[in-house]
Amino acid sequence: MMVAFGVIGLLVLFLIYFVLRAQNLQKELALLRNTNKQTNSKITYAYRNLVLVTDALEKNFSARMESAFKSKLISQAQYDALFPLMQNFSGIVMHCCEKGYSLEESLNKVLSNEDISLEEIKEVVKDLPSSIRMVWAKNTADGFIAFCQHLTNTVTGTKTPSSTDTPS
Repeated sequence: MMVAFGVIGLLVLFLIYFVLRAQNLQKELALLRNTNKQTNSKITYAYRNLVLVTDALEKNFSARMESAFKSKLISQAQYDALFPLMQNFSGIVMHCCEKGYSLEESLNKVLSNEDISLEEIKEVVKDLPSSIRMVWAKNTADGFIAFCQHLTNTVTGTKTPSSTDTPS
């Protein structure tokens, strides 16, 4: 009889332990859900701002490229090859960031609607200064952003502070 009470007592202790553990896990789960909701909210906010910034850069780079072409600072072949990059800057960067594409994959996707091929763009890039070719060769979103910035600064004669030469 004593053994039966001992076993029942031990089972009651296990029951209490598991009930308390389940309650603690429920509290932790609720806290994690709340944290996840806050993090998702911050990610959505950051994503919206990234879209706005890339759209603004796209307009800026396109305007610089058009201005350089109108001023005869770049040739027709360079303009034909590089202007679609500036026009689709936002889409290219967003494909790289959002979907994890490399620059080449993103360019292939975006340029499928354009009259120019990636090979034609690479031919034009070969004739650019080595500092511009180096950032192009990174094949990443940050390399593409630096490429566009260096390219438009070079053709328009704008100087870039050395701290913003390449994104980190």
